[in-house]
Amino acid sequence: MDLLVFIRDWLVPISTAITLVSTAIAAWVAVLQYRLKVSAEGRLKQSSLAEMDTRLSKLFSELMWLAHARAGSHVSDTLLEQAIKKNLVPDTYFRDPHKDELKRHIEESCILNLPVGSASQEAAIVSIAELGKRYEILREPARAALTSIARFAKDPAEKALKILGS
Repeated sequence: MDLLVFIRDWLVPISTAITLVSTAIAAWVAVLQYRLKVSAEGRLKQSSLAEMDTRLSKLFSELMWLAHARAGSHVSDTLLEQAIKKNLVPDTYFRDPHKDELKRHIEESCILNLPVGSASQEAAIVSIAELGKRYEILREPARAALTSIARFAKDPAEKALKILGS
């Protein structure tokens, strides 16, 4: 009989205490896991923002080509072959110390810059201003670019600087 009284008096409180302790431990572990998850999400968000800023800056830089009335460039193999055949490129340029001279000579004589229409150029200039206005990370690069562009495309650049708020 004493054993039944002992079990009744102690077993219920002991099992209740064990249940409370295990629940507290489980809650503590859950809180730790939640904090780790929040921390990981914060790092992921920072990483995503950095990646997005990098892509945005790259596309913004590509837009500068249009704003500067350039659609890229092309190296003409035919011009290069003719320059070599007609000795317009001296043999001395092909020696190691003259690599810079060869490169400059090829750039000046064999690379064709592709032009852009004025409508594309003006649209690119206004786009630079709008992007600079919308994205803080692009604001100063846009202001610097538009100031530079104003040297050769004064009217569109000045209008774009007004849009940017300079």
